[in-house]
Amino acid sequence: MQIDFLNILLMASISLWIFSLGYLFAGLVAISIFKNKNTFSDDKKFQPPISILKPIYGLDPEMYINLKSFCLQNYPKYQIIFGLQDVNDEALPIVKKIIKELNDVDISFIINTERHGTNHKVSNLINMCPSIKYEFMLIADSDMHVNENYLSQVIKPFDDPNTGAITCLYFGSATKKITSMLNTMFINNWFLPSVLISKMIKPIEYCLGATMIVRRSILHKIGGFEALSNHLADDYMLGKLISNIGYKIHLSNCIVKNVVEESSFKNLILHELRWARTLRRVEPYGYALTFLTDSLILSIFAGTSLYVIGNSFVLFLFPIFITLIIRVYMYSKTNEVTDSGRVGKIWLIPLRDTLTFFIRILSYAGNSVEWRKNKFAVDHLGLMHDEKIISSEKNRENKTTDTISPQDT
Repeated sequence: MQIDFLNILLMASISLWIFSLGYLFAGLVAISIFKNKNTFSDDKKFQPPISILKPIYGLDPEMYINLKSFCLQNYPKYQIIFGLQDVNDEALPIVKKIIKELNDVDISFIINTERHGTNHKVSNLINMCPSIKYEFMLIADSDMHVNENYLSQVIKPFDDPNTGAITCLYFGSATKKITSMLNTMFINNWFLPSVLISKMIKPIEYCLGATMIVRRSILHKIGGFEALSNHLADDYMLGKLISNIGYKIHLSNCIVKNVVEESSFKNLILHELRWARTLRRVEPYGYALTFLTDSLILSIFAGTSLYVIGNSFVLFLFPIFITLIIRVYMYSKTNEVTDSGRVGKIWLIPLRDTLTFFIRILSYAGNSVEWRKNKFAVDHLGLMHDEKIISSEKNRENKTTDTISPQDT
């Protein structure tokens, strides 16, 4: 029996497009469920003291406003610790300004150059540990912005003793640059729905860097921050290690704002490539399936297949037109959830989907990432290795080999 590989290929491309539509509809359902739950209840029965850890490395867009938002919480007792690793860090004057303005708030900063492993953020957190006062610790990236009820809302799930960590979704708020808008659209229209769909399928077992809350006692059980010191995806691994010892990871109904500024297409691609290679390393099978999210690209393949089968340009346009309508609708629904006016432009959707597709391909073309101007190689366990050290060790080995002469025989 002769197998018609062309027909199999044509039907496969159409089937994949249909599956991608299913993903889009699942995303719309997940967004709708999250939107209905995303309400703040002023329940003040459980408000334990919290230590907020803010690791700092260089300047972020709107940094003063973002950092200050964590210091103006409608919450009875909390401390904020800013951690830096360089006395010449450009963010230090901003930190000092906030402390001077809010002298009635428990705010401090530490500068410690000691390094623990290859992950500089985790190294910073380890250095901050001696200053922590309370059992509950909240870690949040420096480019996040929150409202005054943030602490009251996110801490509530810890009244369940089975909760091991709490994390938050975040949405992008872009500057006026097209590169910033493209990154924001990735966060809001690809990343956010994918997390919500994952939560619909099974309980999440990871954390997101936007917000991570954990008890000191539970952190101690997994080996402290030191257990994360060489991991690229430290937020993912924190949740994974806590989940592995039997605790639940709770995704809060609270959503925080990530102020996005990508200065160039090169920086945008390097940033998203780091994300992609991180996901590929920590969730290889799940990441492989995310190609179904490239719905517009798959619709072009499906349209081409329909054209070959039916020899009609209308058939070619049909899946593309349907996909664009659904993508635009999802764009509007995610914008309703994020409630931000700086989310990108509808006309950028085709460019955004094409960029996502090519970054996905590039993610399989290597294992190195660039993070804060440092280059690392990432192994199959998601561990980072400094490429400068690897290169110097290879050079040292080569020099050693060159100086050894074979013995005369």
